[in-house]
Amino acid sequence: MADSQLICLDDTHVNEKVTEAQARFYYSEEQRRALQALVAKGEPGYRERLQDGQLRDFLSSRELRALPDAWRRYDAHLEGGGGAGDGGVSLAYWPECSDTEVPPLDLGWTDKNFYRGISRVSLFTHPRKEENAPHLRQVIREMIQQAHRIIAVVMDLFTDRDIFQDIVDAAYKRRIPVYIILDEEGVKFFLEMCKCMNLSSFQIQNIRVRFVTGVGFYMPSGKIKGTLASRFLMVDGEQVATGSYSFTWSSSHIDRNILLLLTGQNVEMFDIEFRELYAISEEVNLYKELNIASPFHSGAGISELRSSTVSRKMINPKYGLVTRPAPGEMFWASRQRQESQGKLERNEEESESKKRLNQFLNDLITVEQVLPEILPPLENLGRVNRSPQRLLSFFHRDQKHKSKSRESIRDTKKDEDAGSSVANGEANSKQGKRFGSGFFSRKAKQPPVSFSDSSEFRTGKSPSHTGS
Repeated sequence: MADSQLICLDDTHVNEKVTEAQARFYYSEEQRRALQALVAKGEPGYRERLQDGQLRDFLSSRELRALPDAWRRYDAHLEGGGGAGDGGVSLAYWPECSDTEVPPLDLGWTDKNFYRGISRVSLFTHPRKEENAPHLRQVIREMIQQAHRIIAVVMDLFTDRDIFQDIVDAAYKRRIPVYIILDEEGVKFFLEMCKCMNLSSFQIQNIRVRFVTGVGFYMPSGKIKGTLASRFLMVDGEQVATGSYSFTWSSSHIDRNILLLLTGQNVEMFDIEFRELYAISEEVNLYKELNIASPFHSGAGISELRSSTVSRKMINPKYGLVTRPAPGEMFWASRQRQESQGKLERNEEESESKKRLNQFLNDLITVEQVLPEILPPLENLGRVNRSPQRLLSFFHRDQKHKSKSRESIRDTKKDEDAGSSVANGEANSKQGKRFGSGFFSRKAKQPPVSFSDSSEFRTGKSPSHTGS
């Protein structure tokens, strides 16, 4: 329950009467009855109600003429006029009839949620206070031409063609999302301007136009419709221009106006206000109003723009029982099937690559390799041991061992073919598998080389010759 309702449940609480002299005075039931008499009986009934209730006149002559014209009956009274038993529209709450979808910002929105830059406030007037000060129209056009992410406009009347041409260029050439919210009464004048500009479907593809009304005043018999009096331009979520200036030629040249340019955290409240207005707004279909062929209905592969509720209904399989599905399977099911097939193909490719890798690793493991004997490094030898004669002797000895190993391999193969003994055959076959290639041959063990006598390497002779 609301706080006011909880307070009323307290026995000791006495409602305080708020008089017209107090600053927080806002709503009066006597004024509501007088306003209802004005709508029902005209100005004479309004005067009579003021006299009976001893109220002072709270409406001007302009309001006395405008408010009855803005009054509208409720839709339930227009459609039915009776209760549920009469077959009309019932006043009961039925979600499937009364729920409306919140319009999405389908073109994207700014991500400036925390830090919006340095907060500054600049004031511009018309006429200008300084000679070098820019005109109000110049400030607006420069903001639009320098936009990079989004452009959001809330305006009561928008008929300036130059400003709108800058918006069209930003949406068409720089692909910047543009959202425009207008007053309901100003929509017809905005459409007149658009028809004179010969726009194409590609130029307005990134522009969304909607309209709202004022808060209104609700009465039992109907509602007095209000108007949108807010005027501001928000660019990239970082700058806002607001004031009394409207996007019209008269406001730029004839009227006296002020314009505030706000940056930084001052923009946050305008961001919230725009999204709230957009959520309660109604659509203005530019393609339909301007008689332009929509690219979303041309069959070029671009699906029609739908709300999220309708999209969920088309995706959900249970709605296929009551609606005619597309030929074959539904789009969402086919998309899921394509994704699953793609995953299976990727898994198969990965499994094949893993098999090849494992097979290669198994081959490396099964082939027994015998590394050659590592010779002592030359750095450990003395200057005498690094003589060319010593190096040549090592080379010739290595070649002899290699030739002997090859001969032994040939002998073992011949013995296997001739059917030698089982023990020798098993040993030779095993040795043949190991040394099937000359590169994996096992070298015979070399006797340790002694480097005690350096004279042997000077002469290049063996020890047997020196002894003899």
